[in-house]
Parts: sequence; C-alpha cells; structure tokens
Amino acid sequence: MSTATRTGTCLCKGVSFTVEGEPKIVFCCYCSDCALGAGGPCQITARYQSSRFSINDPESLVTTYTITETGSGFPKEKYFCKRCGCTLYTVPLADEGRTIVIRPVLIENGLELYKPEIECWLKNRPSYFSGCQEAEQWEAGPTSRK
Repeated sequence: MSTATRTGTCLCKGVSFTVEGEPKIVFCCYCSDCALGAGGPCQITARYQSSRFSINDPESLVTTYTITETGSGFPKEKYFCKRCGCTLYTVPLADEGRTIVIRPVLIENGLELYKPEIECWLKNRPSYFSGCQEAEQWEAGPTSRK
C-alpha cells in the first residue's frame, strides 16, 4: 500500500484535510443522497479508514447533518463547511465510524488518481448516462440492508 499523503480542501479553502495511503475502494454512487449532494447523476467517493484521516479546521467551520432515511437503511453523517457549503466527508454509521468517505474531487488531481472500481445503486442511474467503464456493477450499495 502507498504511504502517500494527500491533501484536500473545501471550496472556500477554510477547511483542509489530509489522508494517508490509498483508499480502501472507490465508488461511483447513484443513490439519491449522493446524486443530490453532487448535483448530478452520481457522486464519486473514496473510502478510507478513519484513522488515516485528519482535518484542519482553524475557524471551526465544520458542521454536520445526519441523514437518517437512506437507501441502505443505515444513517450517515455528512460533514461540511458552513461557510461555502462544501461536503468534506461522510461517516457511514453502519460500521461505527471506522470508515470515512471522501469525494476525490476535493483532493488535488483526485479524479485522475482515483478511478471508480464499483458503480452502485444502478437502478437510479439515468438512461442517458453511460457510467464508469470497467467498474464492477452493483444493484445496491456496500452496506445496504434493504
């Protein structure tokens, strides 16, 4: 596993973060929460062990919103910058906070570095969108209990 340390920021650059190593997996997710959060058909996310993540929030800009009604049946906490509204990371509560989900677009060159390995919630993918070539196809999500 790579020991590279990557940095990312929110839109206003008031909050930054670092992640160490490579993600456990990279998803292209079409669930309604990800689509709404991304403002498009899907959101690309990278899962890391939470112990490999650190946040720098000198102005106390990070706030949270808990989504209780999810496609998986498990709540998740969305952490975002209250100045610019940018979602910084998500904590799926299905695994008790051991995983942190980051959008690679926030990491410099993240969309080039982290190609989606899995597309999930395919039933929500719009017919006009061809998706991520070569990604494994999942009908539901990684923690779905519904």
